Amino acid sequence: MANTMKTHYLRIPSMLILAAGLVLSSGCGSSLPKTAPVGGRVTYNGKPVVSGTIVFQPAQGRPAMGDIQPDGTYKLTTFESGDGALLGKHRVTIEARNASKPPPMEGPDASNAPPKVEWLVPKKYSNADSSNLTAEVKSGQNNIDFDLPAEPGGSR
Repeated sequence: MANTMKTHYLRIPSMLILAAGLVLSSGCGSSLPKTAPVGGRVTYNGKPVVSGTIVFQPAQGRPAMGDIQPDGTYKLTTFESGDGALLGKHRVTIEARNASKPPPMEGPDASNAPPKVEWLVPKKYSNADSSNLTAEVKSGQNNIDFDLPAEPGGSR
Protein backbone atom coordinates (compact mmCIF):
# COMPACT_ATOMS: atom_id res chain seq x y z
CA MET A 1 0.00 0.00 0.00
CA ALA A 2 2.89 2.39 0.69
CA ASN A 3 4.10 1.94 -2.89
CA THR A 4 0.65 2.74 -4.24
CA MET A 5 0.51 5.98 -2.22
CA LYS A 6 4.02 6.92 -3.34
CA THR A 7 3.16 6.32 -7.01
CA HIS A 8 -0.03 8.38 -6.66
CA TYR A 9 1.84 11.36 -5.22
CA LEU A 10 4.46 11.17 -7.99
CA ARG A 11 1.74 11.25 -10.66
CA ILE A 12 0.22 14.54 -9.43
CA PRO A 13 3.29 16.74 -10.22
CA SER A 14 3.73 14.94 -13.54
CA MET A 15 0.11 15.62 -14.46
CA LEU A 16 0.45 19.29 -13.47
CA ILE A 17 3.55 19.66 -15.64
CA LEU A 18 1.78 17.98 -18.55
CA ALA A 19 -1.28 20.23 -18.15
CA ALA A 20 0.89 23.36 -18.04
CA GLY A 21 2.70 22.20 -21.18
CA LEU A 22 -0.59 21.69 -23.01
CA VAL A 23 -1.81 25.18 -22.06
CA LEU A 24 1.44 26.80 -23.22
CA SER A 25 1.57 24.85 -26.48
CA SER A 26 -2.05 25.59 -27.35
CA GLY A 27 -1.03 28.95 -28.80
CA CYS A 28 -2.21 31.01 -25.89
CA GLY A 29 -0.56 34.40 -26.41
CA SER A 30 1.46 33.31 -29.42
CA SER A 31 -0.73 34.64 -32.22
CA LEU A 32 0.45 37.84 -33.89
CA PRO A 33 -1.83 40.63 -35.13
CA LYS A 34 -2.74 40.47 -38.82
CA THR A 35 -0.41 42.21 -41.24
CA ALA A 36 -0.52 42.81 -44.99
CA PRO A 37 2.39 43.29 -47.40
CA VAL A 38 3.27 46.95 -48.02
CA GLY A 39 5.69 48.36 -50.54
CA GLY A 40 5.99 51.37 -52.72
CA ARG A 41 8.27 54.16 -53.84
CA VAL A 42 9.43 57.37 -52.20
CA THR A 43 10.25 60.35 -54.37
CA TYR A 44 11.14 63.94 -53.57
CA ASN A 45 10.36 66.60 -56.14
CA GLY A 46 9.73 63.81 -58.67
CA LYS A 47 13.10 62.06 -58.16
CA PRO A 48 13.70 58.79 -56.24
CA VAL A 49 14.92 59.15 -52.67
CA VAL A 50 18.08 57.01 -52.80
CA SER A 51 18.38 55.96 -49.14
CA GLY A 52 16.67 56.27 -45.78
CA THR A 53 14.06 54.66 -43.60
CA ILE A 54 10.27 54.74 -43.77
CA VAL A 55 8.13 53.95 -40.70
CA PHE A 56 4.38 53.24 -40.51
CA GLN A 57 3.14 53.86 -36.94
CA PRO A 58 -0.36 52.53 -36.12
CA ALA A 59 -2.49 54.13 -33.37
CA GLN A 60 -1.78 51.00 -31.29
CA GLY A 61 0.71 48.23 -31.83
CA ARG A 62 4.08 47.67 -33.32
CA PRO A 63 5.35 50.00 -36.07
CA ALA A 64 6.50 48.70 -39.44
CA MET A 65 9.83 49.80 -40.92
CA GLY A 66 11.61 49.53 -44.24
CA ASP A 67 14.84 50.66 -45.83
CA ILE A 68 14.55 52.87 -48.88
CA GLN A 69 16.54 51.38 -51.76
CA PRO A 70 18.61 53.38 -54.31
CA ASP A 71 15.66 53.36 -56.76
CA GLY A 72 13.33 54.81 -54.09
CA THR A 73 11.45 51.55 -53.41
CA TYR A 74 10.73 50.10 -49.98
CA LYS A 75 9.13 47.04 -48.37
CA LEU A 76 7.87 47.08 -44.79
CA THR A 77 8.54 44.65 -41.96
CA THR A 78 6.70 44.41 -38.63
CA PHE A 79 7.44 40.96 -37.18
CA GLU A 80 9.19 38.99 -39.96
CA SER A 81 11.10 40.19 -43.00
CA GLY A 82 8.67 41.54 -45.62
CA ASP A 83 5.47 40.75 -43.70
CA GLY A 84 4.23 44.32 -44.13
CA ALA A 85 2.32 46.44 -41.63
CA LEU A 86 -0.62 46.03 -39.26
CA LEU A 87 -4.02 46.57 -40.87
CA GLY A 88 -5.51 50.03 -40.37
CA LYS A 89 -4.49 53.68 -40.42
CA HIS A 90 -0.91 54.77 -39.84
CA ARG A 91 1.12 57.93 -39.37
CA VAL A 92 4.14 57.81 -41.65
CA THR A 93 7.65 59.19 -41.21
CA ILE A 94 10.49 59.24 -43.70
CA GLU A 95 14.03 59.89 -42.57
CA ALA A 96 16.38 60.25 -45.51
CA ARG A 97 19.80 61.72 -45.06
CA ASN A 98 23.37 61.15 -46.08
CA ALA A 99 26.19 61.35 -43.61
CA SER A 100 29.38 62.06 -45.46
CA LYS A 101 32.88 62.32 -44.11
CA PRO A 102 34.12 65.87 -43.66
CA PRO A 103 37.19 66.97 -45.56
CA PRO A 104 40.37 65.54 -44.04
CA MET A 105 41.77 67.63 -41.23
CA GLU A 106 45.24 67.72 -39.84
CA GLY A 107 46.13 67.83 -36.18
CA PRO A 108 44.92 66.16 -33.00
CA ASP A 109 41.19 66.87 -33.61
CA ALA A 110 41.14 65.30 -37.09
CA SER A 111 39.59 61.98 -35.97
CA ASN A 112 36.86 63.66 -33.91
CA ALA A 113 35.29 65.65 -36.73
CA PRO A 114 31.56 64.81 -36.96
CA PRO A 115 30.16 63.70 -40.31
CA LYS A 116 28.35 66.31 -42.35
CA VAL A 117 24.62 65.48 -42.56
CA GLU A 118 22.71 66.26 -45.72
CA TRP A 119 18.93 65.78 -45.60
CA LEU A 120 17.64 64.20 -48.81
CA VAL A 121 14.06 65.25 -47.99
CA PRO A 122 12.87 68.02 -45.67
CA LYS A 123 13.59 67.15 -42.03
CA LYS A 124 9.91 67.66 -41.12
CA TYR A 125 9.10 64.26 -42.69
CA SER A 126 11.22 62.49 -40.06
CA ASN A 127 8.83 63.46 -37.24
CA ALA A 128 5.30 62.02 -36.90
CA ASP A 129 3.97 65.33 -35.55
CA SER A 130 5.18 67.38 -38.51
CA SER A 131 5.22 64.97 -41.46
CA ASN A 132 1.43 65.03 -42.05
CA LEU A 133 1.88 61.75 -43.97
CA THR A 134 -0.69 59.00 -43.44
CA ALA A 135 -1.52 55.66 -45.02
CA GLU A 136 -4.17 52.98 -44.65
CA VAL A 137 -3.13 49.34 -44.86
CA LYS A 138 -5.81 46.94 -46.08
CA SER A 139 -5.92 43.16 -46.50
CA GLY A 140 -3.97 41.97 -49.52
CA GLN A 141 -1.02 43.62 -51.28
CA ASN A 142 -0.64 47.38 -50.62
CA ASN A 143 1.32 49.60 -53.01
CA ILE A 144 1.70 52.98 -51.29
CA ASP A 145 3.86 55.64 -52.96
CA PHE A 146 4.95 58.93 -51.44
CA ASP A 147 5.85 61.85 -53.73
CA LEU A 148 7.12 64.52 -51.39
CA PRO A 149 6.85 68.04 -52.84
CA ALA A 150 9.70 70.52 -52.78
CA GLU A 151 9.27 73.11 -50.09
CA PRO A 152 8.85 76.78 -50.98
CA GLY A 153 12.24 78.44 -50.76
CA GLY A 154 14.03 75.11 -51.24
CA SER A 155 14.86 74.58 -47.54
CA ARG A 156 15.21 71.07 -46.22
